[in-house]
Amino acid sequence: MTPPDDASLPALDLRLTEENLDDLYEHAPCGYCTCLPDGTLVKLNQTLLGWLGYRRDELVARRCLQQLLTVGGRLHYETHCAPLLLLQGQVREMSYLLRRRDGSTLPVLLSAALVREPDGTPLAVRVSLFDITERRKYEQELLRAKVQAEEQREQLARANEQLRAKNEQLTRINADLDSFVYTASHDLKQPINNMVGLFEELRRSVTFHDAEAGPMMSMFEDALAQILATIDGLTQVVQLQRAMEQVPAEPVALLPFTEDIIRSLQPAPAGTRFELDFAAAPVLRIARPGLHSLLYNLLSNALKYAAPDRPPRVRVSTARTAHATVLSVQDNGRGIDLTRHHRELFQLFRRFHPEVAGTGMGLYLVNRLARQAGGRVEVDSAVDAGTTFRIFLPQEEAGDSTPDARPLAAPPGPLSEKERGSQATR
Repeated sequence: MTPPDDASLPALDLRLTEENLDDLYEHAPCGYCTCLPDGTLVKLNQTLLGWLGYRRDELVARRCLQQLLTVGGRLHYETHCAPLLLLQGQVREMSYLLRRRDGSTLPVLLSAALVREPDGTPLAVRVSLFDITERRKYEQELLRAKVQAEEQREQLARANEQLRAKNEQLTRINADLDSFVYTASHDLKQPINNMVGLFEELRRSVTFHDAEAGPMMSMFEDALAQILATIDGLTQVVQLQRAMEQVPAEPVALLPFTEDIIRSLQPAPAGTRFELDFAAAPVLRIARPGLHSLLYNLLSNALKYAAPDRPPRVRVSTARTAHATVLSVQDNGRGIDLTRHHRELFQLFRRFHPEVAGTGMGLYLVNRLARQAGGRVEVDSAVDAGTTFRIFLPQEEAGDSTPDARPLAAPPGPLSEKERGSQATR
């Protein structure tokens, strides 16, 4: 490489080439001092004097370097730093606190080199000191942040432990409640059946002359039927919960599976039309009993709560999002006023159309089954315009991508009572 021509060099201020070495020493950006091997100060630069607040004649030959340090620093210097100087001839970046004249302290990094006589006898120690006030503040901030992080980590660990304990407690409570509901419904069913038998025998063998007896008997019969339906519903909730826990997930082809459920809903209202479109996800991987109960409740509700002035139209379809498969059931029925009822939509025994017979367990069961499968339920509805239920399930389904979509003008042929399964209502 060709050296640059002098003519191409920038012009320099000649004063920069005439730097005074004494001035450079005195006003260097760091502190300098020289002391005897025992620490007696013999020379200090003006920078160091300015840091300490002393005059030169107050320190030179009157103080030792160790006396400028705090008590802890003095012990460290005499027991660690001075022996290292004699052994190695130098030390690097020792952290100390200088004591100023006003009693305040200044954090510094000390580096020193030992000067020896030609025969090896120690002559003097040359010391350089760097102000690390800002660095110390930064280190203290880091230390405080670390302490805070440790405290937050411990708080989070305690919170996680409390949450784990609460979850275990809730799991035990839920299991106990399920066992209680199952036991109670089982134990109540036999006495209620006995009451039904006694009531039938009463109607057969007793003649009532009071004109109000007939309506009262009908009301009592309806009450018994409602109690039996509630008990059956409670039993079904617990049985399905246990079945979902015991039955593994499996690939379920939605088209034939849904057609079987539609057949179990006969007789459907005149003019009922189902549209099935599973092109986006023909197969779901889910526990079969849970999916059956979920679809059965939604489809039976779509027919039960059909608008009285138009034939039911029910569309069952699938779609995909980034992280879920969406199973939708849309109807054109009576709808639900979500402005009033959105908070109680999935509550047990909550009903929104008292004029239609039901127990108020269907939507509760749908929501519980969806959550147990790792998903959630969203609802869009408007009064007298219909309802759409969307079940978001984790995208773990397996199957081919063959489109499955067909409209059904009427449900296929009927199933047996055993195939039909138990019914639930909204």
